[in-house]
Amino acid sequence: MGKCFYLLSVIILSQLGSGLQQSITIEQFEKFQSQYLSNIPSNDVTNCSLNACEALKMLSHLLLTMKSSIPLSTTEGSGKRLNRKQQVVANDSEEDTAQIASMYLDLNKQVRQIESRLRSVEQPVWRLTPGITNEWNHCTSGVCRCHPETKSFICWNTNLKSVPVTQVIPMNMVRIDISRNYLSTLHKDTFRGLTLLQQLDLSNNVLDFLPFDLFRDLDSLVQLRIQSNQLEDLDPRTFWKLRNLNLLDLSKNMITELPESIFNHVQRLTVINLSSNKIKIFPPGLLRDQLVLEELDLSRNEIITLQSGSMKYLTQLKVLDFSWNAIAFVSDDFFEDLKNLRTLILHNNRITSISRSIFENLEQLGTLDLTMNRISKIDGNAFSELGNLRELFLGQNSLSRMPHGLFLNANSMTRLALFSNNLTTLEADDFQGLTNLKYLMLNNNILKYFDGQAFAPLQNLEKLRIDSNKLQYLPHGALYGLDKLIAVKLDKNPWHCDCRALYLARYIREHQHRLWDGQPVCRGPGDLGGGEVGLLRYDDLCDGQWASMLSLSPRLPVRKHRISTPMNYTDYFNLYLKHIYFTTTNENLLDAQTTLRTSRRFETAASITI
Repeated sequence: MGKCFYLLSVIILSQLGSGLQQSITIEQFEKFQSQYLSNIPSNDVTNCSLNACEALKMLSHLLLTMKSSIPLSTTEGSGKRLNRKQQVVANDSEEDTAQIASMYLDLNKQVRQIESRLRSVEQPVWRLTPGITNEWNHCTSGVCRCHPETKSFICWNTNLKSVPVTQVIPMNMVRIDISRNYLSTLHKDTFRGLTLLQQLDLSNNVLDFLPFDLFRDLDSLVQLRIQSNQLEDLDPRTFWKLRNLNLLDLSKNMITELPESIFNHVQRLTVINLSSNKIKIFPPGLLRDQLVLEELDLSRNEIITLQSGSMKYLTQLKVLDFSWNAIAFVSDDFFEDLKNLRTLILHNNRITSISRSIFENLEQLGTLDLTMNRISKIDGNAFSELGNLRELFLGQNSLSRMPHGLFLNANSMTRLALFSNNLTTLEADDFQGLTNLKYLMLNNNILKYFDGQAFAPLQNLEKLRIDSNKLQYLPHGALYGLDKLIAVKLDKNPWHCDCRALYLARYIREHQHRLWDGQPVCRGPGDLGGGEVGLLRYDDLCDGQWASMLSLSPRLPVRKHRISTPMNYTDYFNLYLKHIYFTTTNENLLDAQTTLRTSRRFETAASITI
């Protein structure tokens, strides 16, 4: 072992070579050389007496020497203004410092890897015994909990830095849990002979290395949990012997790259969790043999593109999560084989558009989450084949309008989120087809107006949010027919409280129980600003605004000393309300306008007489 380790040490030193001499002073390097390298033969490795511990000590000392030689930036902490020549010198110095620091990190990583590999073959391991009654008695007397009735061993949260040497492990063990400890590596024979083991939990340790043959005897293993460790890379052979493995959790590690063949021999996986790593590339052939895979989680990585062929043959996949990546491009045929997919999560990426064909084969899709992307364009037929889609989340994107006919075939949808987009208006047919929709979120857009019939197709709507927009008034009859509405949120809009707010005020008074978390408040005009819309009556809203009741012109001024006239204002107002809430004939509307003109002439004549 000493010879093998010596060779590894020589390789590291030869790789760094002149770089080491650049990063430390000549005196430091000569001192290090005389202290550690003078007795190492240059040619005859077979006579090398350097053992593993001595070699590791040598490399650790080299690391300390190198770290102490990393200079601080010449400009750090300096309040002086540097001239051009000084700036060039400073920049060169910073580049040298960065290079030395990078070299130190690389060497440190290699030393840690060597140390982990050393421990995987040299550290002690617990005693594995046949699973007879006496051996189970020895197991229960160990430092960890052993349960013969369930054939399980639990050493959870006991601050272990290595497996307990005195512990007896019967070979017919079914479950082992050594999670939440401080294990940095495991001996390659830790689980040797445990052919009946079904569940193994190594999560929440500090594992940074797994021997490639660690799991070689675990033919019966069904669940393997290694999440929340410090693994950076995996040997392609690590899982090859786990022919019956169903669940593999590698989340919350520091894996940057996955060998394309790592799952080649693990063909019964139904759940793979690779979330919260640093994976940048999703290899096209990574899952080619996973014909029974049902759940795949690759969220919180650094994936940029989803290339064609990566999901081929995954016909049993039901849940797919690519959220919190940096995905800017998705091939149009990336999802084409996922005919049984139920949930697709693309939350928080950089997708800018949705094509017509990207989702067309997802006939069983029930939930589609596209929240927090940069989507500004959606093809009008993008969801036309999603007959089973129940939930669609499009919030926090850049949509400025709804594509015509987008939801015509979406009669199964019950929840639609369009909050925090750039929508300015809604047309009468924007929600056509959403006959079973129950929840609609349009809050935090910039809606200034929407057609009074926009919500007419939503006969089963239960919750509606149009708060936090730019609405000044609610179109007449906008909420008519929504008999199943339980909650509506209207606040945080700049409601303009003149005659056009009569419909909103009356709706609030009649359906106060439906208001959800906040009362609509007037933005103006005048002293009405800040008042609750629902408390305002006809006299508050329409006094001196006869013309605005028919939207003929803005508010008219009110005379301070107005002459009383015999005109019947109440009759006119009742006729106006009838026009708002019910169907009004053109004749009634003309009569109303005639009455209005007559009242104006009478008032003008009265003022002239005075």
